[in-house]
Parts: sequence; structure tokens; C-alpha cells
Amino acid sequence: MKTLLLTLSGLLSYPLLAQITGRVLTAKAEAVPFANVVLLSVQDSTIISGTTTDENGGFRLNPTQKGTFFLRISSIGYYTYQSPGFSFADTPLAMPVIQLIDENNTLNEVTVSARKELIQHTPIGKIINIQSSLMTKGSNAMQVLERLPGVISDRRNNQFSLNGQAGVTVLFNGRRIQMAMDELMALLESTPADNIEKIELITSPTAQYDADGGAGIINIVFKKNENEGTRINLSATAGYGYREKAQTAISLSRGFKKASLNASYAFGHNHSYSGYRGHGTADFPFMGGLNSTEFGGLTDRSQQSHNLNLAAEYHPVTNTTIGAELTFSASKSHNRVAILGDRIMPDSSFLGSTGLSDGTSGLQNLISSVYVNHKFSSRAQLNVDASYIAYRNNSPTLVTYRYYDESGTDIPPTNPIFNYGNRGQSHSTIQVGVFKADYILDVSPKIRLETGLKASYARNANDSNVERKVSDAWEIDPRTQSNIHGNENILAAYVQSRFIPDPKVNLQAGIRYEYWQRDISTSHEAFTIAQFFPSVLYTYAPNAHTYLSFNYSRRISRPAYTDLISNLFYNDATFVFSGNPLLKPTLTDALKAEYSYKGFSAGLTFQYDLHPILRYQITANPQNDIGVSSPQNLDYQKSFTLNLNAPIQLTNWWKLNLGSTTALRRYKISYTLRPATETYVYQNLNFTQTISLPRNFEVELSGWQNFAFLDGANKLKGFGVVNLGIAKKLKGDKGTFQLSLPDLFQTFSIYTHIGSVAPIAFNIRSESNYKDETAFYRVIRLTYSRSFGKNTKSISRNNENEERERVR
Repeated sequence: MKTLLLTLSGLLSYPLLAQITGRVLTAKAEAVPFANVVLLSVQDSTIISGTTTDENGGFRLNPTQKGTFFLRISSIGYYTYQSPGFSFADTPLAMPVIQLIDENNTLNEVTVSARKELIQHTPIGKIINIQSSLMTKGSNAMQVLERLPGVISDRRNNQFSLNGQAGVTVLFNGRRIQMAMDELMALLESTPADNIEKIELITSPTAQYDADGGAGIINIVFKKNENEGTRINLSATAGYGYREKAQTAISLSRGFKKASLNASYAFGHNHSYSGYRGHGTADFPFMGGLNSTEFGGLTDRSQQSHNLNLAAEYHPVTNTTIGAELTFSASKSHNRVAILGDRIMPDSSFLGSTGLSDGTSGLQNLISSVYVNHKFSSRAQLNVDASYIAYRNNSPTLVTYRYYDESGTDIPPTNPIFNYGNRGQSHSTIQVGVFKADYILDVSPKIRLETGLKASYARNANDSNVERKVSDAWEIDPRTQSNIHGNENILAAYVQSRFIPDPKVNLQAGIRYEYWQRDISTSHEAFTIAQFFPSVLYTYAPNAHTYLSFNYSRRISRPAYTDLISNLFYNDATFVFSGNPLLKPTLTDALKAEYSYKGFSAGLTFQYDLHPILRYQITANPQNDIGVSSPQNLDYQKSFTLNLNAPIQLTNWWKLNLGSTTALRRYKISYTLRPATETYVYQNLNFTQTISLPRNFEVELSGWQNFAFLDGANKLKGFGVVNLGIAKKLKGDKGTFQLSLPDLFQTFSIYTHIGSVAPIAFNIRSESNYKDETAFYRVIRLTYSRSFGKNTKSISRNNENEERERVR
């Protein structure tokens, strides 16, 4: 035992040299408490030590090595100070008094505000500081995500893609939101972007992250106050497109010496319009053969949402943090969909139809968590987190039809498959409990170990049915009746190590084990997967501006609950929109290399996806008497992807960021009438530029363009948008006006050719064109925002390891 204790003592300690001391003051010779002080190596900008100043502005550093160093000192409200280089041996060193300059005293006429860089690159992905974008004000979280480089939302198929790859997991403050993607998109639409601090796009996740999400992770980080004093932020947005739009938000932050409180509330109203129209042919045996159709669905949607965020932290002692977070959102939308369908029947007769789908959708979401972070020492830390998520959805819908001949005269349809109306209901509930614990140990300055456990349990229930109106009577259609419930259990454990053999090299390797079991009432056997998910990340950084990284990871994309349950609803006599109980999860292996220099980056990725999931693919039911639109698995997909990013400072008042994703992909599909293997090139371009103008004006122009690509059995034409934002800051801190014009040229239109790659059920071949509201109508939003109060000083986080993480 004595030998073991001596061994552990040697691992957990290292020799200290003399101290470096100093004091930080303002231009008025006042102390700057709780400023961040970091000691870095002159040779390669490696962090040697870090601390914060005390209440008198004093600081003490304990270097672990000799050499030539410099100091970097920062504090909110002041410009960052960087000292000249100096030598340090093993004798105490007292630095001259350091003076920080107040940012507010040096703003010039062309500066709107002091902001972080919009895009910051890290070895595991990108950090998007969205408050640096003019397009944030008056937007919701969904709209912000749609404008991020590399992120594409497919509202038709209810999924996100990242750098052209499907299978994305969304986190709130590092916690997975375990709900179906269409429901998550509805939650994001009710979440104001003003409440968000940054969004992390994690494309090379390591073992401490959940294995879910083959394409990567989108982590939405909400604002927190880490400063003493009180601050209030107000914003109000008015807009118009198809109809009126409005959003108001208020946030209050209060910081104390040992605690902080944050509260925000937002109300949003959006009356929008979108839709699709198309034409095609199909060979339906239950209709007598080949028929042609002109079809469409035009949606008039009015939504109101409420969003409440609460967060609190308490520091009973310096090394312990206790916190709680709660997000509650409630939204109600009224959806009126005009359904169009004119057919040339197999006997060459004409049957026209129009329908009206009138429905409401009420959503309620509660996301809550409590956590404790305790630092046993400067090298050991324990994080414990417990979360509870509750979701409820109630969506009754009434669909009525009218049938007519070529002259517009009402006629009764002769085929019994047609009816005069549908009356549907769908009640869904999801409850999730999650517990996780992570332990971090810096064995030495060169070695860090992390290990953790996670357990989650989810209960899902859906009760839905559709009644058909036949001869003025309502009868339940057995194809659409479901009362399904399920349970999901996930147990996970991981070990992660970080080794820094020298200041230029960072090696992280880890392995995660996950056991996943899902029970569904419609299946006799539980679906179980138990696998190891390894990851390795090697980074070489010869200086602060350059790095080269290599990454390998294995990940999984699990189907959502609503992807699995069968027979949900339909609004057309020939198709059921359904889940697929036989759907398999996607297993992804990815190998990535990336080089970055002063923000310019190039990354090359090889990715192999086994059973990738595509939504809304057309097949037939076993009886071959109705079409089924449901999620399906591809056999596989292989892809080589090249990502390029170039930040360009054209002048001191004009910044431009260019991005490109190019991928060569090959995949195989077998759910079609005959198997097919296809190869295609995917190409995405995106850009953001900001221009600072005199009189406190600033302009932001951003956009993206997708070129034509394949989607299973379908082909999509290219589409893209350009967004414009203009800001004017009023003098005397009296607020800011911001004007935003999303989709400036009204081009958000997605053209899809269904069945063009391979023949699908009933030999359907059709073309449809979906248009967002911005493609139909000019959308404009004007926002006024203002902050009151002042944060006096940063709350202390006196810990060297935290400084290392903050600036690495």
C-alpha cells in the first residue's frame, strides 16, 4: 500500500519553480478583479500556466518550466493585453503594473460593436458565434441553423445534413434532445436565436460524445451570465411576408460572488406560406392501370410559440459548481393545406379533385437538468449530470374532398378507393431520463485521462388513427390505426486519453461502449445492438496559427421513434405516410485529415455508411394495393469529401468567409423494383461577408448553393439562397436597429424528380417543386434591441486547467 501511494503521488505531482507575480489596473488606476491571466511560450504559443486576478487586481503564476514567455490578459469590457517576451528561470519575478484599456473608450465611427469572429475552427469542428451575425436578431434557432456553413435542413424529409452527410444529432448545452426530427425542428422554430450564444458543429467527435450521429453533432449553447451585476436585454421584431410576423424577447441576468441567475422569455408569431406542385405517372393495379396526375399541396400556417429558459449556478466553495437548467416551450399552429389532384384515369376519363386539410398541432416540451462539477484539485474533476425531458403532441386534422369533371361539375368517383374526407388524430408522448458522470484526471502536464458512464431510459407512446368518410358516414381505416408504445434503454461507458509528448503534438484516443435496446409493441422481439465505438484524433500544431489533424471514428445513427411506428396518416387516397418497423440503424466509419493555417482550412474525409436512412421513400404494402411513403435503408454509401474554408480580410472594414464541400459518393439501393448502384458528385458552396460602414452601419451578406445531387431513387436540382442584413447602432448605447432580408433573390425552391434513378413501386415517375415562403413572397424583418445595466466583473474560476481549455 505504501508503494502504491508513493506511485500515485509521483503521478499526480510535478515540481514547481518560483512564482511570477503582477497587478492589473485600469487606465484610472483601479483594480481589475477576476481578469484571465495566461502564461504562454514565445516559441510556439503553448500555454504554460493560467489563473485569474484577485479583488485587488493581483495575480500569481506557478510555471512548471524555465524559458522565454509572454502574458496574455483579458477581461470583459477591456481590450486583450499581450506583454513583450521575457525570460524566467528559478527566481521570483515581479512584473511591472499592467494597464488594460476600456473597449468603450476607443470605439470609432465605423465600429458597430466588439464581436468575436463569426467562425472559429477547432480540431474537432467549428464554433459559430452566432451573435456576431446580423441575421440572428429576430430569427429563431431553425432559421439560424439553415444559414450555417455546411448545415442543410431538409424540411420535406425532416432531417439535417452536415457537410452533405445525413445522420446528425442535435444537443442543447451538450445534452441530446431525444425526439423525432420533425418535432425537434418544431422546437427549434419556437426557440429565439437571441437566447443562443454559439453553435458548435462537431464533425470529428471523440469518445466522450454520444456515439449517435454519423455525420456529426450540432451543439446549441445558450447564453449564461458569468459576471457580477445585473443586465437586461430586450428585443422586438416586426416582419411581413405572406402575412405578419412578430417576436419579442426579454432576458435578465444577475451575477453574485458565488452565484448567477439567468432567465429569458420569448413570444413569437409567424403566419407563413409554403407548398409544392408537380405532375407524374403511375401504374396502379387498384385503379386499373396507368394514370397521370397533376398534384400539389399549398400550406397556410399560423404559429404562436412561447419559450422560457431558466438557469442558475451556485459555487458554495471555489472548486464546486452546482447548477440547474430548464427550458419549456409551447407552440400551437393552425395548418390549412389546399390539396390539388387532377387525374387522367386508365380509361382516359378525367377525375379532378381538390381537398382541404384543416388541422392544429399543439406541442409542449420540457427539458430540465441538474448538474454538479467538483474539482478535487487543479488536476482532477468530476462532473455529474441528471436530465429529464418530456414531450407531448396533439394533432387533430380534418380533410375534406370535392371531385369534379373537366367542366368543373361535381361528380361522384366510381372507384371505391376515393372518399370524401379523412378525420385524423395523433397523440404522442415521450419521456426521457438521463444520468451521466464524467471524471477527468490530469495525470501529468502531458497526460489527461477521462472516463464516464451514461444511462438513459425513454418511454414513447403514439395513439393515432384516420377515419374515412364513406357515404356520409365515418369509419376507421384499419391501414391507419395504431396504438403503439415503446421503451428504449441505452447504457454507455467510455475511456478517453490525451497525450501531449511535446507542445506541438496532441494525441487523443478513446473507446466507447454502448448497449442499446428498443422494444416496440408491434414487434415480438426487442432490437438490440451492443458495440464498441473507437476514436483517434492526432493534431500537430507547430504554432498558434497552424495545425494538421488526423481523425478516425465509428458512430451510429439510430432511427427516431416516429421512423419506426407504422401507419401514421394520409391525405391522398393512394398513399399512406408510414413508419418502418424493420428500419436498421446506420453504422458509420469515417477517416479524416485536415490542415489549417490562419483560419484557411482544407479537410479530406473518407466515410463508409452501412444502411444509411432516407425518409419519405416510396414502396408498396405487402398486398400491393396502396403506396407507402416511409423511411428506408440504403444498402451502403461510400464517400470521399473535400471541405475548404477561406477567411479573407479584404480591408480593415470588409471581411469575407468562403466555404466549399465537394463529395464523390457511391451507394446501393435495394428497396426499389430492381437494385441499383449509383455514383454522383455532391457540391455545396457557402459564403459570409461583413462590411463596416461610417455612422455605425454594418452590412452582412451570406448565402449557400447546392448543385444537383441524388437522393436514393430520386434526383434533386440545385438550389440556394442569399441573405442580407443591415444594422445601425444608435449613439449613447441607446440600442441597435437591424433589418434582415432572408432569401434576397427568392430562390429557395427545391425541384425533385422522383423515380428517376431507379424504378419504384407502381413505376411512379413524377416531378415536384417545393417552395419555401421566401420564394413566394418577399420576407422582411426589422428588430430593435437594447441592453440595460452593467456587469461589473467576471465571476472567479481560479483554475489553471480551465484556462487551458478556454484558449486551446
